[in-house]
Amino acid sequence: MNIWILDSESGITLLYKSYLSLPLDEDLVSGLLAALNQFTVFEFQEGIESIDMGGLRWVYLEEKELKLLFVAASEKTVSSNILRARLSIIKQTFIAEYAKNKEEWKVLWKGNTDHFNPFKKTIEEYYSQWLTAENITTIAEFYDILGVFQQILNLLINLIEAHMIQSKKQRIYLRIESMFENYLRHDYVKQHSELSKFSFHPATGINIINIDPTNCDMLVVEKQIINLIRRIVELIKIEEGYQKSLIYFIEENIFDYLISNMSLLSELNLFKFLLRLFLLK
Repeated sequence: MNIWILDSESGITLLYKSYLSLPLDEDLVSGLLAALNQFTVFEFQEGIESIDMGGLRWVYLEEKELKLLFVAASEKTVSSNILRARLSIIKQTFIAEYAKNKEEWKVLWKGNTDHFNPFKKTIEEYYSQWLTAENITTIAEFYDILGVFQQILNLLINLIEAHMIQSKKQRIYLRIESMFENYLRHDYVKQHSELSKFSFHPATGINIINIDPTNCDMLVVEKQIINLIRRIVELIKIEEGYQKSLIYFIEENIFDYLISNMSLLSELNLFKFLLRLFLLK
């Protein structure tokens, strides 16, 4: 998989990360990619979404307001849907880090591409996890992973029910309900129907195990669940403070559960992340 982040008007490469060995001139290809997209916009009033070219599969995502173009190329064995989902994660993360709004982007982007070199490390982390996810080949393994995430979410809901006073509990549940409402309205979820199967109700808790493993990209699902867990942990720490929250995590056996599933979580590069999430302020 090779990734380009371009200025869609000038064709300037803000960032290029290569994992495929291609005998290509980076700058020449960047200009061609931007020109192809501009041509299709001019002729057909919409940009390229996916194209097979040069023995590879190419996927485009455009951020029109910021005049950014995100392109990924991979072997044809990778479906365009999975390639687009992975590129979408990179796009969302890049925009969140560098361009939360148009004004912020105008201040930052003055032609200096060195600003974006640190983002290559973020791409490397994603790529490592994608390779790990590709090794999870059976439905049984997929359900094992979902089961671990579901149990962590169950433990968090149990903690809220067992240890928090009614007013704090209601505040957290209202925030979680709001998170789910905003989440289900997001275009990203509408494009990946399996993600809409996540559900929450105060009486029954959070349900994530209705996902169809034959109809989704594991990494996409994983990222959404991890973000959900992270935000709930943050809400608990805000309401109860760090010290109390840590005691509650221990009393609800969250650390014991992480350790008992350390092998699986380590294979997914998640054990250290989750441990730090619960342990650190």
